[in-house]
Amino acid sequence: MFLKNKISIVFTACFLSAALAGAQTELPDENVSIIKDFDARLLESNKIQVSPTLPDLDTTNKVLDYMVPPKQAVVSYDNPTLRPIGMRKGKKEEVYNGYLKAGAGVPTSFYGEAGYYLQPSDLFDAKLWLRHHSAKSKALENQQFFDNDVRLNTNIFVNENVVVAGNIGYSFDRIHYYGYDHDSLSFDAEGVRQDYKLFTMGARVFNGERNDADINYFVEPQLYLMKDFFSNKETGFDFRLGATKWFAEKHSFDMVIRTDLTSYNDTVKQPLNNIYLQPSFTFHADFLKVKVGGNFASNRDIFYVFPDAEINLRIFGDGFQVFAGASGDLRKNTFRSMSTYNPFLDIRASELANTQYRDYYAGLKGNLGWLEYSGRVTYGQARDMALYQAVFQDNGITRFKTMYDTLDIFNLKGTVKLIPFKDLVVSGTFSSTVFDPRNELKAWGVPNIEGNFGAVWSLLEGKAQLKGNVYLADQISFRGPDGLVDKTGTLVDLSVGGSYYFAKNIGVFLDVNNMLNNKRERWYDYPMFGMNILGGITARF
Repeated sequence: MFLKNKISIVFTACFLSAALAGAQTELPDENVSIIKDFDARLLESNKIQVSPTLPDLDTTNKVLDYMVPPKQAVVSYDNPTLRPIGMRKGKKEEVYNGYLKAGAGVPTSFYGEAGYYLQPSDLFDAKLWLRHHSAKSKALENQQFFDNDVRLNTNIFVNENVVVAGNIGYSFDRIHYYGYDHDSLSFDAEGVRQDYKLFTMGARVFNGERNDADINYFVEPQLYLMKDFFSNKETGFDFRLGATKWFAEKHSFDMVIRTDLTSYNDTVKQPLNNIYLQPSFTFHADFLKVKVGGNFASNRDIFYVFPDAEINLRIFGDGFQVFAGASGDLRKNTFRSMSTYNPFLDIRASELANTQYRDYYAGLKGNLGWLEYSGRVTYGQARDMALYQAVFQDNGITRFKTMYDTLDIFNLKGTVKLIPFKDLVVSGTFSSTVFDPRNELKAWGVPNIEGNFGAVWSLLEGKAQLKGNVYLADQISFRGPDGLVDKTGTLVDLSVGGSYYFAKNIGVFLDVNNMLNNKRERWYDYPMFGMNILGGITARF
């Protein structure tokens, strides 16, 4: 670097000398002597210390507005191709149109049941069903009965808006009044016989599919004629007209008009005619269902108003739901209904009447797939509820008559259905009721506690089935011959049974009922059959 500076200085000096020479006309003729080389040096400089600093941060928020012009991109692609995945074919369940069950047992008993389903076209189908069951005890005189039933149901699909369903049936049941002192009395079977003959016929006309107005409708007339061995007769005609209007495909308004006419005749004619108007609106949401309505009834120019409301809240889907509501009805006590509940009834000592029911309830329910459950607590009142009191006739035979009283009712009821694994179903129902009659000492002839528990186990891919059942009931109060309160025994009925198809269409069954040989009197002076066995064959085709 020093050498370069030295050459530059010499060059500069020569250049200046030449310029001066050009500026003078003459130079003195003298000799120039160079004493030493030119030595140019720079003086020492003081360094200036500069400390760099960062500029202040810009903390202001800036809002930027981007304008992107829309542009639709056209993308072409090939249509996707669906390819089937190989799946194992499920076993197709074979459908049978008919079945038959026939058997016999001890004490002397016979059982037969048959049914057949017929569908010659898509516009018509029919179901025919028949049943016979009879039993006779050798241990107790006249403890015998038989039940015979036949029923035919049909559906005619006129078009998508009109379907006509019809039914016709006939039953012939016979019981005997064996409630007497068998040590001192004896009666011929014909002398204590009672027959119940019932003919039913009805129809229902309704729309099979949703129409453009979102209105479903039905017209349902029902007729029955009943007669017993003592020429007591009853005729009943029930006509219902109803419609449902749907809103937003989930909310519904329902309206039902019902006329229920009954005429009973022995030596005196007893009419019992009720008319009902039943409107209601139901609101459905994902987690909530609310029904608000009423049941307006009339009998002999007396008008009754009953509530018909319920709220259902889904806490965890279908798995846990809570509900509460209020309901009421005007229910008939007719020859048909009372003799069905108590076949040893003396209808001529009884009177037909209406019972006014009002219930207020709350509970919870759920369905987890493998578990279904329901529990509710109910408080209600039954005005003119039918009670059944024993009547001790002069011939020594015990019969029953109805008597009416107003009762306050408190009930706890629970049901459960459990499927611990695929082929086992366990179910149970338990009900406990406290009756508080206004006038009578007890709720005559009505049980307070009832329980029914059972299990069904399917084996060998459905070819075999085992079942067990326990039925429980507490004591029932009656007034004895001395006029004092008496009670029947407690019932514990344990039964088991099974069936097995040893061929495709032919099988066998065996039922052992009341294994503990309990002879509790459901009705005063009428003990049950003890242990009984029934076995036979089954067929499907």
